[in-house]
Amino acid sequence: MIKKCIGCGSVLQTEDESLRGYTPDLKKAYCKRCFRLKNYGEKKMDEKIDEKKLLNKVNKTRSIAFFLIDFLNINRETIALFNKIKISKVLVISKSDLLRKEMKPEKIKLWLQKTYHVKDKILLISNKPNFKSNNPLKVLMEEGKKEAYIMGITNAGKSTLLNKLMRENNLKKEILTSDKPNTTLDFIKIRIGEYTLIDTPGFPYENDDLALLKKEMKPTSLVIKPTTTLVINDTRFYFEQGNKIVFYGSTKINREYNKEKEKYRYTIPKNHDIVLPGIGFLNIKEPCQILANKEDLEIRIDSSEDEV
Repeated sequence: MIKKCIGCGSVLQTEDESLRGYTPDLKKAYCKRCFRLKNYGEKKMDEKIDEKKLLNKVNKTRSIAFFLIDFLNINRETIALFNKIKISKVLVISKSDLLRKEMKPEKIKLWLQKTYHVKDKILLISNKPNFKSNNPLKVLMEEGKKEAYIMGITNAGKSTLLNKLMRENNLKKEILTSDKPNTTLDFIKIRIGEYTLIDTPGFPYENDDLALLKKEMKPTSLVIKPTTTLVINDTRFYFEQGNKIVFYGSTKINREYNKEKEKYRYTIPKNHDIVLPGIGFLNIKEPCQILANKEDLEIRIDSSEDEV
């Protein structure tokens, strides 16, 4: 009988320690890799996920897919990943209890529909007990589906969602969760009543901080003087005129009063965001023109705008 590790989904084996799924004892629930990740935080960083293979496997089924993204990592890149799923699908915004208070669920949904043309069902969920999450099992019942794939970008909260659903249905199993990328390496099937939920590997995604959202977002407000350059990691923004901005993210912002390699000009309307993939976003309060050192930046309307 084939037995899979409940941490990563690899088939357990005792023959070769250098291969996935190795365990010294087949009675164990975790392979050696996941045991050490769970107890000591260790993880090999050379494990890659084949995005095309993963999508092909899912798209050949007649199931439904729940695709998880946390709010700071919503951008055209992650939405493009969501759109590559060709079966019935649901966009799930995870860790939603950490959003700003003015970000009401219905407003977020309208913003996603308008800004990213999302036509599929949208759910907002949280692992916190005091947050009224949408229930994926209810969606399965409404759609007449018995099987669902839990998908999403790295560290979006797929395994956390499964653990919550298992606890709510009095199951004692637990999927391994970690801030390390690609904890799950293969499909892990979980039976909850009449439904089968399948945890999948996270899509590779260059996230600056995999533990980005740990508490409610605390935006950083800045008053920018003319001829100021903001430096966020390796991205530079030169403001010819002064402005007020709000930064949502976890990294540091540095200010300089010189212009170096900024050569791409952008016109930013009032209350629009400059998206910083894997970091967060800058909300620009007043219309302006800026210079940046990167081409093809994503500029989008602010999610809290009244006109959304």
